[in-house]
Amino acid sequence: MVLLAGAGLLLRSFSRLTSVHPVFNPDNVVKAEVSLPQFQYPKPQQWTAFARDLMVRVQAQPGLQNAAIAAPLPIADNFVDLPFTVVGSPPSAPGTTNTAHYVAASPRYFAVMAIPLLRGRLFSVDDTPSTPPVALISQALAQRYFPHQDPLGKQLIFGFPPYGNTSREIVGVVSDIRDASLSTDPGPIMYVPFDQAPFWGGEVVVRSSLSPAVVTAAIRVQTHQIDKDLPVTDIESLPEAVHASVAAPRFRTLLLGLFSAIALVLSAIGIYGVIAFSVARRTREIGTRMALGASPSSILRLVIGESAKLVVLGLAVGIPAALLLTRYLSTLLFAVSPTDPLTFAAVAILLALVALAAAYLPARRAMRVDPMVALRCE
Repeated sequence: MVLLAGAGLLLRSFSRLTSVHPVFNPDNVVKAEVSLPQFQYPKPQQWTAFARDLMVRVQAQPGLQNAAIAAPLPIADNFVDLPFTVVGSPPSAPGTTNTAHYVAASPRYFAVMAIPLLRGRLFSVDDTPSTPPVALISQALAQRYFPHQDPLGKQLIFGFPPYGNTSREIVGVVSDIRDASLSTDPGPIMYVPFDQAPFWGGEVVVRSSLSPAVVTAAIRVQTHQIDKDLPVTDIESLPEAVHASVAAPRFRTLLLGLFSAIALVLSAIGIYGVIAFSVARRTREIGTRMALGASPSSILRLVIGESAKLVVLGLAVGIPAALLLTRYLSTLLFAVSPTDPLTFAAVAILLALVALAAAYLPARRAMRVDPMVALRCE
């Protein structure tokens, strides 16, 4: 009962987790990571020039016009969480800091990822290092830090080497996405133009109707035309990346599910053995009952009743134990209570049905006992 309850909770949790939509659209998107060795590309201007050149080359390929570069991508373990301040707002209370995830993205990033613009404008090719610094924010950041205000035109200051504490004007608000993981509610995100705040590499994302193999080959070829020694790694479709992000809960669910399935089989075998042994020991009694007029159905109820007593006893002990122990699974569950009544009811019914099914064969054997043979043998 304890194992089945734990497996049932993890299974419900995993089902709910995989049904969560990340808000952005990963379908038909391929990603590939390109990293620049800092000894060869030590200056941010080189990072900017490389990203711009790569985007021009990739977008010039047939079927790859919808391409962008960003760092980091959503549903990744390497998200960047930065403190920031709002120009003109009161300072944060002691011990608290305003933080948001930080993403540097090229202009077509929001089209590739299908992240809707809610207000203002998106980045453009005119947002360059020589123009005023700008930023986009997510709806969650706007609602949390600019309640009942229009955030457009406000200034954010956040430092990220080597740019120092740069003041950036908010020029747009975009829809929330599940940035950190599928199990984490959308949080505040700050976006900056890649040209104004480049990384020493990034993730190239391409939305295309072409096969992932064709898209991957094109990214690799165009990268190596710029620098033949640059590695192109972590290549996969975005749906695969989203699928891989739930690998840990999937493994836990499969592992505990396997243990619980073994326990269920052992329970069925054990109950079958106990009831079969009981029927063999009571052959004379059963024969006497049938000789005195007991019907086969009453014998069936007698034997099944014994099995039911075992089931009730097992559930009476197992349910409280499961309620106590499944609390330790609370940190592994998503949108499911560790005492979820539906799961416990389903598991109890499953265990009862399996146990009664295991007792049915000995019960049928008891129904077929010949009273004369049973009494003669005694």
